[in-house]
Amino acid sequence: MKSLYFKLIIFINLFIYIYFLISYILTRNVDSSLPSIIKYCYILLCFFLSMLIEDNSYDIIDKRLLQTALFLTTIADFFFIIMECPELGIFIFIFVQITYILRHSRSISLNPIHIKMLILLSISMLFLGFFLKPKNIDTKLYYLALLYGTLLINSLVFAFSTLRSKFYYKHSALMIAFGICLFFMCDINVGLYPLIAESYNISSLSMTIYFLIWFFYLPSQLLLAISGYKKLR
Repeated sequence: MKSLYFKLIIFINLFIYIYFLISYILTRNVDSSLPSIIKYCYILLCFFLSMLIEDNSYDIIDKRLLQTALFLTTIADFFFIIMECPELGIFIFIFVQITYILRHSRSISLNPIHIKMLILLSISMLFLGFFLKPKNIDTKLYYLALLYGTLLINSLVFAFSTLRSKFYYKHSALMIAFGICLFFMCDINVGLYPLIAESYNISSLSMTIYFLIWFFYLPSQLLLAISGYKKLR
């Protein structure tokens, strides 16, 4: 029965994503091609997918960390998509990336030199961002985004490190690497969107960036959800 639910969720989410792509091509409008509530349902289904893993996980810790990350994602997206409150959304996404870092760092042997380099890079990014803060921007939102961006880069590094790990099977390591990479590409466009929308009167460009946010984000969540399965059903 759980195998049936697994396949059903995969089918529904793939249908939603393909419908989103085709509708955008026809309408050139992201909101009309895929309403916010459908986008949120897609994210919820990814979380439900992780709840079906049970004894098909790599271990109990990996399963719980993945489920925690996806559960936090549903909360963060509730504030982003439904409540339109980006500050709370980014705040919770910070914990999403921390959870993914914890999950993916378990599978690799950390070289002390690499750890020092990551810490130095993170501190440098935070200091650079602190001194290069643009004018006329929400201070609270900016510093939350700066902290989140620093964690996201670290998360990307750890995600690709799983490709050399013996903990995950190849299919899971690839899904983790590509999933976090797509997550990263999504968030680049999330950062660009308000800058383009407010600084330039180019509606077509801002709409394209808004489309890219969901183009990258939706498959990233599905890949990460499936990455917890030791054996694909």
